[in-house]
Amino acid sequence: MNSSFKVERTGTPDGKTVTFGPSDPETGATLSLPATFTRRVSYPGHGLAVILECAFTGDRIEVESLKIERVEKFISTKVLTQLALPAVIREIAEDAIPNSNRWARLNAPTDNKAETAEFLAQIYWFEHVSWGSPRASIMAYMNWSRTNANFHISKFSKNMPMPGAHALTVRR
Repeated sequence: MNSSFKVERTGTPDGKTVTFGPSDPETGATLSLPATFTRRVSYPGHGLAVILECAFTGDRIEVESLKIERVEKFISTKVLTQLALPAVIREIAEDAIPNSNRWARLNAPTDNKAETAEFLAQIYWFEHVSWGSPRASIMAYMNWSRTNANFHISKFSKNMPMPGAHALTVRR
């Protein structure tokens, strides 16, 4: 959890859960996320709160509505630049995606590391959906060079659905 902000659920119920990315045949694990959800983010150091209404488009979490409230003062541009929205979306994703620690906390021991193509594609999907760095995460997890990671990501995109720039390269 980030110390500069706190993410909380609101009274608004989450939408229907949808799955995305490949299923891992070894574990049966799949990624899922509510299609719509609302979260309140408080920034204690700034005396403000942000209400984010989000939607999962099938590709990534998108912000549909953002409402900023400040208790005592006006909202300054300095405060707006310090909202850390990518970090907020990451934490929201970790909260909204069931068992997200499987893909978010990649500190697996090297001798017991999951290395299936599907699991690595799930890491890519998780990072993409949560506004992270998909290739960098795979590089760090597998201790691969950028070139090697690009080779494998390209290979994944030929055999399973991938998001973002790789979405159109799927061949069936």
